[in-house]
Amino acid sequence: MENDVGSRTEPTCETRMSFMRVALFAVAACLASPLGAAEDAGQTVASEGDWVLRKAGHPSSGDADCILVPKTRSRIQIVGDRLEVTGLPKNSILNYQYRIDDGPVSNAMFPTAQMQEIGVISLNGDVLKSILNGRRFSIRLLDRWHEAITEEISLAGLRSLRDQRADACKSSGAEGQPSRAPGSG
Repeated sequence: MENDVGSRTEPTCETRMSFMRVALFAVAACLASPLGAAEDAGQTVASEGDWVLRKAGHPSSGDADCILVPKTRSRIQIVGDRLEVTGLPKNSILNYQYRIDDGPVSNAMFPTAQMQEIGVISLNGDVLKSILNGRRFSIRLLDRWHEAITEEISLAGLRSLRDQRADACKSSGAEGQPSRAPGSG
């Protein structure tokens, strides 16, 4: 049967199935995306509570970054003077909210253009100080498809390891170097 201009035919079952396969593959690819530097192989320098201090060498730059990562699988890490949520789909985070302990949930915040480009949410300054004084941290990210990504971690041992980081990383001179954030320095 020929289609007239402006007429519409319903997609076949095969077309629908192909679309569903592509959509499922896209979702699976996002879920299987790396969890960031927290999952990179690296030398464990110290461990306390629920956190580990690692020196991870990046062959592309020759630098050794000192990062603090939870012992459990997580996208969250502490690099220099900021908390990062890594391994996010680029240019797709609509907003995010965080909560420390049983305190109130923050207002919805919008990632900067740089955060969007590299797929990382960064928290620093007074927010980081509050996080370091807490016992539990959670962050909820909403992507442009209105899918939520939630991370919740224990902060036990983090403050002590952060204090140890300066001495442990002194030999490499890497403390505070940016993680895999192109264009930042």
